[in-house]
Amino acid sequence: MTNMTNMTKKDGKQQRGQDVSPSRVPSKAKDSAVDELLARLNHALSLEYAGLIQYLQQSCLLKGEDRQDFAPFFATSSNEAHLHAQNLGNKIVSLGGTPTTTPAMIREAHHLDEMLLADLALEQEALDAYIRAWEAAEGRLALRFWLEDVIRDEQLHVDELEKLTTSQTRRQKE
Repeated sequence: MTNMTNMTKKDGKQQRGQDVSPSRVPSKAKDSAVDELLARLNHALSLEYAGLIQYLQQSCLLKGEDRQDFAPFFATSSNEAHLHAQNLGNKIVSLGGTPTTTPAMIREAHHLDEMLLADLALEQEALDAYIRAWEAAEGRLALRFWLEDVIRDEQLHVDELEKLTTSQTRRQKE
């Protein structure tokens, strides 16, 4: 690894000057950009916590014929939210931040159609949060690539829930 220290000659001898590497240059703009990125990642983390709890509760609350069909869907979704939360927490720490411990709003529902609509709203909010984090991750290619994978997953969840809510609405009208 190269030491990016400014070397100067004085009286024929080399002396070390101040470190001039870009990572060492103090910058309020840089600090505020990292703070904004961390805030956006923590917002996404709070939504993943909410998803973990919301989906888990829904898998427990389901009764009747819907339970067999949808309880595994909700349990799997809760597990995915847990994995996203774990990965986000690690990303936040690697950027010098502290992961939040506060979940976003948990939408409680007791009927399948209400559950699916609540989940759709949550997934749409999470998708938006990840897009906003991606925007704040300018210049951090590896983080952006990772966020793009998560955005893709969130978009697939939104697409699936849109199809499920449409089919549920159609079933209720029959």
